[in-house]
Amino acid sequence: MELGLKSMQIKLLFFAVSLSFLSTVNIPVFAQTRPLPTSATNKIEEQEKISNIKKLLDVTDFKNTVKLEMMKLKDSFKTEYPQVPAKFLDTFLDEFKLEEIGDELIPIYSKYFTNEEIKGLIAFYETPLGKKTLILSPQIANEAGEIGQKYGIRAMLRALEKLGLKGLKSK
Repeated sequence: MELGLKSMQIKLLFFAVSLSFLSTVNIPVFAQTRPLPTSATNKIEEQEKISNIKKLLDVTDFKNTVKLEMMKLKDSFKTEYPQVPAKFLDTFLDEFKLEEIGDELIPIYSKYFTNEEIKGLIAFYETPLGKKTLILSPQIANEAGEIGQKYGIRAMLRALEKLGLKGLKSK
């Protein structure tokens, strides 16, 4: 059975890229590089920071957000590739271990945020405005993505026209 292996590989890559994007959707990242502390005196602070990062991931509902997005992607995948067995998609999604992914994010957040900044983010996301931000972020990202896609198509068509190439039409 021909599955369109190349296009399926592209879609699987999209799954992975989407997942990596999801890990930062609700939390702004500022370019501050701080290595994890390594001295014995900093071990307690390091453990507190790790605990706070885990709390931040919980407060931002990281796991549920990823689950919902993965289900949307699964539905999209089923529509585009109906020949792919549902069992494969279910098994594929089962292989995304959210606990492991969360653990992999800890060093990244630790690199870019101090413990005090992590505490500040937790405090913010526990406020009414922070909760509203978490609720609306996916919707805002979807709408912004639609605008970006439409704009990209228009820009591509203008570029093709400028170069004298024709034959592509937008919806």
